[in-house]
Amino acid sequence: MWPKVIAQLFELLPHISRLLPLADKFFTSKVASEKASEAAMVAMAEGVRGDLGQVTKAHLGLYRQLQDQSAQITAVGEEVKRARLSMEQHEHRMAMLEKGVASFGLWLKAGVSLLLVLAVVVIVLLVELLHR
Repeated sequence: MWPKVIAQLFELLPHISRLLPLADKFFTSKVASEKASEAAMVAMAEGVRGDLGQVTKAHLGLYRQLQDQSAQITAVGEEVKRARLSMEQHEHRMAMLEKGVASFGLWLKAGVSLLLVLAVVVIVLLVELLHR
């Protein structure tokens, strides 16, 4: 059995010798295209790394701006809290003043009324004294 296989291989040797240059060209072109692809991939990877570096720098700038704005928003929030507290205090003072003015108005009305009553009494007494 083996001798027959070896005899058939000897018969195929001329055909194989003609195919070897074609196979060599195929494999060399394949290796060359793989190298070209590898070089292209390396170039693309370098480009992507550069782009990622730029994006990282841009994000760092945005992050700094975000932190600054966050600090500003916190400061504005504190200022709003203080303003609200001040407004509440002023509202309380205004309410107290309104109560005081209302009370003063009542006392003034009562005082004027009493003065009018006293003036009428004095006039009535004077008129009686003059008629006697």
